[in-house]
Amino acid sequence: MPGGKATTVSPSLPRRHRRGLTRSAAACERCRRRKQKCDGRTPTCGACEAVGASCIPSERLVVRPAHPECQCDRLRGQLETLQLQYDTLSQQFEEFRRQAGGEIPLRNSHAPDVSGLSSSGTISVSRRHVCSTTPEELRKQNLLFKSDIPYTGRILRPTFPQRTRVRDTNGSALSSAWRLWGDDTRPIETPLPSTTIPDLDAEAYMNVAGTFFDRRWPYLPVLHRPTFLREHLLPFLSRKASSGISMFLVNIVCAIATAEKPLDQEGSTPSHRVFFHRATQDLHRVIGTGDFECVQCLLLLCMYGHNEPQSVNLWYTSGLALQLAIGIDLHRKESLMGRDVLSAEMVKRVFWCAYVTNCIMAINMSRPLGIQGSDITMPLPLQLTDDELDDSPAALDHASIVPQVSDTSTFIHIIRLRKINADIYNSFHSIGQRRPDAEALESRRKQYFSELNHWVSTAPRYMQTLSTFQSPHWFQIAFHHAVLTLNRPSRAAPMPSYENLRICIEAAIGLISSYSALYAMNRIRYTFVAIHALFMAALTMLYALRASPPLRHELTRPVVQTNILTFLTLFRGISNGRVVGEKCSKIVERLGNCILTLFDDATAASVDVDTEFQSWFGLQSHAFAGSAQSMSVSEMENKSPQYPDARVDIPWSDLFLEGIDIGSTDVWGFLT
Repeated sequence: MPGGKATTVSPSLPRRHRRGLTRSAAACERCRRRKQKCDGRTPTCGACEAVGASCIPSERLVVRPAHPECQCDRLRGQLETLQLQYDTLSQQFEEFRRQAGGEIPLRNSHAPDVSGLSSSGTISVSRRHVCSTTPEELRKQNLLFKSDIPYTGRILRPTFPQRTRVRDTNGSALSSAWRLWGDDTRPIETPLPSTTIPDLDAEAYMNVAGTFFDRRWPYLPVLHRPTFLREHLLPFLSRKASSGISMFLVNIVCAIATAEKPLDQEGSTPSHRVFFHRATQDLHRVIGTGDFECVQCLLLLCMYGHNEPQSVNLWYTSGLALQLAIGIDLHRKESLMGRDVLSAEMVKRVFWCAYVTNCIMAINMSRPLGIQGSDITMPLPLQLTDDELDDSPAALDHASIVPQVSDTSTFIHIIRLRKINADIYNSFHSIGQRRPDAEALESRRKQYFSELNHWVSTAPRYMQTLSTFQSPHWFQIAFHHAVLTLNRPSRAAPMPSYENLRICIEAAIGLISSYSALYAMNRIRYTFVAIHALFMAALTMLYALRASPPLRHELTRPVVQTNILTFLTLFRGISNGRVVGEKCSKIVERLGNCILTLFDDATAASVDVDTEFQSWFGLQSHAFAGSAQSMSVSEMENKSPQYPDARVDIPWSDLFLEGIDIGSTDVWGFLT
């Protein structure tokens, strides 16, 4: 270079192409592969024409017609919905960022705030903290609004998971429900993508929601129907629901309703598992919301879990709901101060729903009750419909003593029953309860029996209802189960009298009749507690016949055989092909065949109860020394002729000593 100086080019000047060089917008495939320039002529470019090669135009130049099955409109609708959600989240993020050094509202509360209705359609229960929020805390708070975070926790674990070497460790502590469902490892369904949404129109969604409020709401009125429709379902149908709580509530309500549909209507809507899978995509939002709303959502999960106990951990979820309710003092009447009628009534309903649900699970799984009745001062809900409650100031003027299918009369009556059930459980079946003397025990039994008779005689009557829980048959089932619980062998009275066993047989036969009537009308669906209650009733009836020879002489072989066959029909009918139904059927069929052989024995009946057999009634680890376990077959064969031989007793021994431990659970008057 002249003068030894390097010539520099200004970086701001644009680079100039060489003169005469043209570039095609889209080279053909051959030119692109050979990395040579292409003049872009069609149908054959100059380079390909020169060598006689086949010229394949680039995809960039091909205009393809629209596919006849194109889903552009649906995708545009989803795009608009996502854009609305993005705009909402952006605004929330900007608000958090502006408040980084100031007051941040946190919705995990213990003290109620009487600010009125909340997004869940009931009341707002929240507490505000003034704190300095760090960027890390803001990041964690912002995670609650992201829809791609799956929930991983104990709520979605099985209620009865498998336990290794359970018989060698804590087998006597498990209830019979655990032994019936503990090995249920049947896969539910192939996992669905997180974006799968049931393809239903607005009318179908409204019908499914109506099924929930007509059939399941009378038993547990967790939601307020008008508010649910206004603030959750209608925005969901118009694709304006940006709240994760609304998405969860709509999908879990649909899941419960589709599981409740009559058998002849299955197939008209997507499976309840489809709705449930979609609801779980928003479950992390439920955990991050206010305590009152969280209690509502957890109770809805429990309602679904009654149909699918291995999809929801019912013990954990029901206990969590009750503890959250107690944590914000919903068990005390003082929490009603300053509230309007709607807010106060929803507080009552939600707390008593949590109490009823937890009571069912505690007694069914032979575990402690979550709260004692003496600790509750919250009054019962008023007998109002949701429409009357929506007219808040005038709601009290509309209160009626005449039961209606749409009011809370059924729920109030169920609460009274659960309180009696809890007292019976504490007095007769609690493992740590001191055993009272015989006279005091008999006095309690008469008192509870009188309360149960008053309860069933005052049960509300309805002219026409779609809910099983409002039918006379359901009230009879609940009554008979409570009577069985009161009179069957228990820790307080492991040796029942002849009269107690006779009452057990009468209650079991009455229960069979009520169940059969519901099944004949297609009004009974599968729930795990219904199958378990039916199983325990069958087992108690067979035990009473086995333990008391006079009772066998009061019945005939055809009558007993008919009752056993009815039990088997119900098991296989309402279980809908589930493994647990067949397992219950085999156990009852095996024990029933053994009982039927006793009617061939013409030996005169003794007035005494077979106490040696009662030591096998699942109570051997609590009240007896296990003499039956050490008894050999030869010793049993040498027993008095009035006792059945070893061929009859061995199946029962296999059941109670190695299988179902009936004494470590409790069966009582419930059907959910």
